[in-house]
Amino acid sequence: MFRDINLETARSVIRPFTMDDLPAFHAILSQEAVMKYLPEDVLSLEEVERILDFVTDCYTRNTPNNIIKFTVAVADKATGRLMGWVGLGLLEFDTTRTELYYGLAETYWGIGLATEGARAMLDFGFRSLALPEIVAVVSPENKASACVLEKIGMKYRRAVRNLPADQRYYTGFLYYSLSREEFAEHSDHGEASGHG
Repeated sequence: MFRDINLETARSVIRPFTMDDLPAFHAILSQEAVMKYLPEDVLSLEEVERILDFVTDCYTRNTPNNIIKFTVAVADKATGRLMGWVGLGLLEFDTTRTELYYGLAETYWGIGLATEGARAMLDFGFRSLALPEIVAVVSPENKASACVLEKIGMKYRRAVRNLPADQRYYTGFLYYSLSREEFAEHSDHGEASGHG
């Protein structure tokens, strides 16, 4: 399930990362614009290699009831070129929650690809993994990402407050969530499309 995921959207293929993706993934994670709203700074090749190592190792360790980190590649359907990533994993400041996250190289911003990828992963999380709820957090300055979450039907609940010192980075972030029941209702009204 995790090792052989292969989802398709209108313009992209969502597939597991391999170590062959290292140069292209590093090229994305070394873009300042991409890292602007993430807790990490621009990453070195060695750091990205460690991340890919961890991500690919998690494919064998994840289970539907215990998703440690499930980060997959978003590639251009026509060319196979790596465009970014999408995934599900434990929310850093509340590990009882499963978080949806995504990112794209700056070249691919503003044309609906993040919405396609996020919707496909939301769909996978609810339909294939039967998750009871999926959450997402976004910087209030990152209006484009908040817009993606709203387009895929996630509901804004609150601003994040009262975190311990080591997780203070997320203070003030916007907290979105969607339950499986809300997702089913949203889908029944034809507002959430599938992933091909």
